[in-house]
Amino acid sequence: MVNTAVTAIMAALSAGPAVAAQIDRVRLRPLAKAVTQAVSVRPLKAEVSDLSLAPGYPVSWNTSVAVECYVKSVAGTAPDVAVDSLVSAVYARLMADITLGGSVIAMQPIQIDYDFDVDGEQTTCATLAFNVRQRANDATLT
Repeated sequence: MVNTAVTAIMAALSAGPAVAAQIDRVRLRPLAKAVTQAVSVRPLKAEVSDLSLAPGYPVSWNTSVAVECYVKSVAGTAPDVAVDSLVSAVYARLMADITLGGSVIAMQPIQIDYDFDVDGEQTTCATLAFNVRQRANDATLT
């Protein structure tokens, strides 16, 4: 179920034209020197929102997913301004179809967090957090 949400977000962001040249799933390393912007999608948690009333009936879940937008700042551009266009592109792409092609019930934005100079290379990271509403068979998580 969580994989379905993350995979659908990755597909939406990668669909031509991709929102960034580098789109990763759960980025574990800093950006390479030559990379000026990148996006990383990672699951945060999944919580039951509605329990089934009887065995075998669907259970509703809220899966929290983070979409990190990384941009290296250049001289003369404020770090928060440098990341704006990538954040806007990611947000517009994901909000264009909140069902992610029918993979989920709906996706809702929660917040945007900022981290500046995340790697000592003047890189700004703006993280968009989303709640993804899904249903799963209570016995399978699919």
